[in-house]
Amino acid sequence: MKLLAVLSITVAVLGVTAAFKPPAARYDGFKVYKVFVKDEQQLSEYKKLANNIPVRFLNDIGGPGRSYALTIDPANNKALESHLKYHEFNYELTIDDLQEVLEQSMPVDMESKNSTMTWTAYHPLADIYDWLDSLVMDNMLTITPYIIGKTYEGRPIKAVRISTKPGNKAIFIESNIHAIEWISSATTTCFINNLLKAESAEMKELLMNYDWIYVPVLNPDGLEYTHNVERLWRKNRKPTGFSNSSGICYGTDMNRNFGFMWGGAGHNFDVPCDHWYGGAAPDTEPEVLALQHFVNSFPEGYIRMYLAFHAFGNFVLLPYGHSNTEFPPNYDQMMRIANAFADAAKVKYGTEFLSGASGLLNYPVSGSAKDWAYGVKKIPFTATIELRDDGSKYGFFLPGSQILEVCTEVTDGLVEMVRKAREEGLFN
Repeated sequence: MKLLAVLSITVAVLGVTAAFKPPAARYDGFKVYKVFVKDEQQLSEYKKLANNIPVRFLNDIGGPGRSYALTIDPANNKALESHLKYHEFNYELTIDDLQEVLEQSMPVDMESKNSTMTWTAYHPLADIYDWLDSLVMDNMLTITPYIIGKTYEGRPIKAVRISTKPGNKAIFIESNIHAIEWISSATTTCFINNLLKAESAEMKELLMNYDWIYVPVLNPDGLEYTHNVERLWRKNRKPTGFSNSSGICYGTDMNRNFGFMWGGAGHNFDVPCDHWYGGAAPDTEPEVLALQHFVNSFPEGYIRMYLAFHAFGNFVLLPYGHSNTEFPPNYDQMMRIANAFADAAKVKYGTEFLSGASGLLNYPVSGSAKDWAYGVKKIPFTATIELRDDGSKYGFFLPGSQILEVCTEVTDGLVEMVRKAREEGLFN
């Protein structure tokens, strides 16, 4: 966070125009560790790590009995290891040089604004939007394009609706609400591309008998920032109105900003300069409001499934997130549908997904999109799909060479998820 603030304040002091492209932060020699927190005492010590050592926590800090990822610069990694040993943490080094891993996943020509979309490397926003526009041009009878709103920095938030015949019910997909989670939009663009080129009977059935509403990048400002300035950025780019010793604080975690049970739970939810800041109030972010307005524009009962794609953790997370004791009325039904995804996704590569309420499996957190879609819009099946972590090695930095495998296992999972949902009567 300090690095981000320093970069931002430097730009302000120099009076740089919006056309200036700031230098991208590099992570040469940075190491990534997986740290297992066994009990409440260790959890307390883990939270205090950043007070003494310049660590960067990479995922939310929930409860004990689970592992967390963090990264550290080469000058301080020995101090971190000594601290972890002193407090008897079990840990392992998962990435020895973060910059090397990041460079393996970049498109060949990062300056290209018209490069061909591929699924062997990660692409910037311009490539994703060019690809989406080309889908519209090639499928004008079945695809309706939308600009559902603008970001804080004025970028369009693009979406499409795919419909091959009237009377279908809809499945809603959104990805990259968190800027750091590149694999989310890489996976969903791959799936939609394969859907429109359906060859198997299963994919043709998905294309013909369901409408698909798709928002590939819900956080365009954040995604651009991760490609050009700070790969570890998570939030949007609207100033919070607060500052700390490092300068102006930017960004709200938009998956903490939806107005259903907002503010009830979440690590550092109310810390304006933290990665997981949920906003000063619910529904404050332009991107969140745009998504809500878009969902509200469709008839009640039309959208029957809402799927939010995230990284990482191998989960199919169901409502609710704000509690680990409160569950939806149709939770058993939702579990059967979620487990159908998990069972099918495992077949080809052995990737295991665990299904259940997010507050129970992952950590309590409030204000998420999938909880809003269920609790406010009454969509009968909503889920956050946390994509693979490849044995807890790469986390957010999954190599581009794994995109096609992730796409395949997700496609297999979605085929069975939708089949099970229809069997359960969700599309009646």
